[in-house]
Amino acid sequence: MSKIETLKFFLWKRSGLHLRDALARYYLYLSNEEIRLYENEIDQLLETLDVEEEPPF
Repeated sequence: MSKIETLKFFLWKRSGLHLRDALARYYLYLSNEEIRLYENEIDQLLETLDVEEEPPF
């Protein structure tokens, strides 16, 4: 399984949301270590799916 597919699975499984919604709030569903590990893949998905990250407040 590729890193992008793994990231998609984590977001879907942990959030129960559609990928676009979970991706906008990925910081709620991934640990800091996972965010660091998947940083490039997160950026790629945000750009590919044209999703804007929601601020964490």
